[in-house]
Amino acid sequence: MANTPVQNPSGWLSILSRLGITGVVRWFLSDTVIPVALVDSSITLNASSSTPLVNVPASGGEFIAPGAGTRLATTGPLPAGPYSMTFWLTASEAVTFRIRRRNAADAADVWAFRPVVSANFISVALRLNLAVNELVVVENVVAGSAGAVYQASIFVNAG
Repeated sequence: MANTPVQNPSGWLSILSRLGITGVVRWFLSDTVIPVALVDSSITLNASSSTPLVNVPASGGEFIAPGAGTRLATTGPLPAGPYSMTFWLTASEAVTFRIRRRNAADAADVWAFRPVVSANFISVALRLNLAVNELVVVENVVAGSAGAVYQASIFVNAG
């Protein structure tokens, strides 16, 4: 997109004039974000800071040296509809997890993918539109080493 001219954007010239910016003005759309500060006595911007709200997660807790394919977390069957899900995945060693959307009978994957954690923590966020009684699970792909600790949590919000 790089600099695409915009002809006579409505309202902006009067705002610029109020801010003391005059002269010939050319407008461009750009694919570069440039921070801007608005300073005007008649403009009030209210901002609030809060911690994100998370529900109680679906989690099996901590697993020590889990066997390959251990189900670390599951949503259980859910009603049909759209969901926002956040996954927290952690392990004390490098590991590949498998996030799986399962059919209602929990007999087959609708889809699956494998995020990799290198002895640390990752967070994955998804929006899914599930059919009736479908569920989402997290499993480890290979067996954990002796003493290795794994944990997965799924935070589910409808909508």
